[in-house]
Amino acid sequence: MAVEGARLRGGDLTDRWLPRAVGLGLTFVLWLGLATWFERTSPVSPIPYPVETLTAAADLYLTGAVFAHLLPTLSRIVVGFAGAMVLGTVAGVLMGTTAYGEKFLSPFVVLGLALPSVALAAMARLVWGFSFAAPTTAAAIAVSPFVAINVWKGVENLDRDRLEMARSFGVSNRRLLRRVLTPDVAPALFAASRFGVALSWKVVTVTEVFAAASGVGYRVNQARGSYQYLDAGAWVVAFMAVVVLVEYGAFKPLERRAFAHRDDEDVELTGAR
Repeated sequence: MAVEGARLRGGDLTDRWLPRAVGLGLTFVLWLGLATWFERTSPVSPIPYPVETLTAAADLYLTGAVFAHLLPTLSRIVVGFAGAMVLGTVAGVLMGTTAYGEKFLSPFVVLGLALPSVALAAMARLVWGFSFAAPTTAAAIAVSPFVAINVWKGVENLDRDRLEMARSFGVSNRRLLRRVLTPDVAPALFAASRFGVALSWKVVTVTEVFAAASGVGYRVNQARGSYQYLDAGAWVVAFMAVVVLVEYGAFKPLERRAFAHRDDEDVELTGAR
């Protein structure tokens, strides 16, 4: 039994990590091929070699230079994401529980889903200039429709029979929220938060290109404008390392722990751009 369990665990690890290793290997080969091709065909190659870029990104962390711009970006992401979660959750609950809320808010959600991030970034620059409010507000506006639509569908799919049964037995609203509503809506909220964080990364960094004097997006644009493509690539890789760390160090373990008893249910992401 112990040997069989070890084999199962080994197969589990292989199934989990082998596709990721193959994907990373193919990405590295493609990156190397593009860098070689651009070096041979362009006077100035816009794509640096992988090893050089990874080394430069590591140097940013080792010297501490990355934190002067990474921390402002992360603070903007946190504030923008928090605002989007509040707005999107409230809108989603209203749309899922009342017909008037659905009819009133649906056009705004549809428009928000269709609005490009670049357009929002440009508008934020015009309205708020080079301020903390520009990227955070752009992120909140861009992300909240995606949160709203996930929460909306989660609330719509609530088990109405369980709600009626709980009310018929005189269950208090507090207990109803904790024991019935929260577990049923949790997958939708988790999907909304996960997708919201992923979109917040993009919106904030894009807005920093137009409307910030600090941050990862600002540094990437500054390096690109001075044709320092190696520096630009290093900042992108340094930022992607944080994205991967948050995804696999925070969201994945949280997902496994929160939904360990619901392996038969899929957490779906509604909306894509």
